Amino acid sequence: MTPDSPRRRVLLEIETSIAPGRDMLRGIAKFVREARSWDTHHDAGNWSLRGVEPGPSYIEPLPKNSRLDGIITRIYDPASERAALRSIEAGRAVVDVLGEGVGSGVPLVHCDDSAIAKMALDHLRERGFRKFAFCGIGGTSWSARRRDAFREEVGKLGEDLSEIEVSKAPVRTGEGDAPRVKRWLATLPRPVALFVSCDHIAPLVFEGCRRLGIAVPEQAAIVGVNNDTVACNLCSPTLSSVDASHFDIGYRAARLLDSMMRGEDPPEAPIYIPPRGLVVRGSSGASVIEDPLIARAVRYIARNAGSPIGVADVVGVVPISRRELQRRFRDATGSTIHSAILDARMNLAKRLLGAHNYTIDAIAEMSGFGSRQHFAKTFKAHTGTSPSEYGKDLAVV
Repeated sequence: MTPDSPRRRVLLEIETSIAPGRDMLRGIAKFVREARSWDTHHDAGNWSLRGVEPGPSYIEPLPKNSRLDGIITRIYDPASERAALRSIEAGRAVVDVLGEGVGSGVPLVHCDDSAIAKMALDHLRERGFRKFAFCGIGGTSWSARRRDAFREEVGKLGEDLSEIEVSKAPVRTGEGDAPRVKRWLATLPRPVALFVSCDHIAPLVFEGCRRLGIAVPEQAAIVGVNNDTVACNLCSPTLSSVDASHFDIGYRAARLLDSMMRGEDPPEAPIYIPPRGLVVRGSSGASVIEDPLIARAVRYIARNAGSPIGVADVVGVVPISRRELQRRFRDATGSTIHSAILDARMNLAKRLLGAHNYTIDAIAEMSGFGSRQHFAKTFKAHTGTSPSEYGKDLAVV
């Protein structure tokens, strides 16, 4: 910025209760550091999940008569759309980053919902699933676009898509979403792959599967959107999710707003940013298992990898003989029960090493190996490196 270049006053109307908003703000912040010509004010709004009162992080909005050169906002209803159009009429540059107001005349930078849906389907097909379902949010345009694109891609495979929508706003009267989702899940064929339009509604699906005894991911793989690492890691098993590039959306929206504030014309069409990739976690990290008893055994191993379980423990949770279980287990997974237990422990140990929060002794105990010596010997035999060297390599990456 040259000494005589004017500084721009920019309002950021972006919520921060879930990852997309935070990621977009990080992208905007990157542009602000590069441009060095913006003064920003962030207004997260009243985005409480349990009421309309502002929370403890509430920031007083700018006075109505404050000078503003530009706004990056999220158009989510008719009122916010009207406010954006009034700002444009007042001579301010405005960019939308939500996509509910497509066709409103407000320039839009948003994720490519069709590409997100296709990425999710491609991953689920690679895992061997052939039946698909979708859970979205009613009355939400971006969720509907993901549903429509997913439905179209599933249709190309000659399959029908089972669908359900949960409520956009809290359910005040009548039946809530949880029992509806559970009944819907009970009607689905198994195994089935579920695409959920965003991470924060995935727990409804997980809870329904848990209550029905549906093994995730062996009988029901689940993929969400946004890669909200907190939300994904709170799920059990952890949630696989498409990274929808919200950081890039924020950066691109800021760059567009800057050009508009300098007098350049806005683009005639929305700018859609492709997803960065799909982060595979526990909810879709295994191939389909059609045998429900073997799916139960695999789920038991995954959930108890950190405990000193053996083949006999797995036999105890499945109502068939040891010999029959071993035969069907090998047929379904291509592995022995003993090898599956060891693989689950090794994968757990690798995740713990990647966290860089635990000692080798603690990881040995938490991953079911008992002693540091046994853990180190087994780990090196399977990976060719020691646990400490493996952790150092991850730190470098």
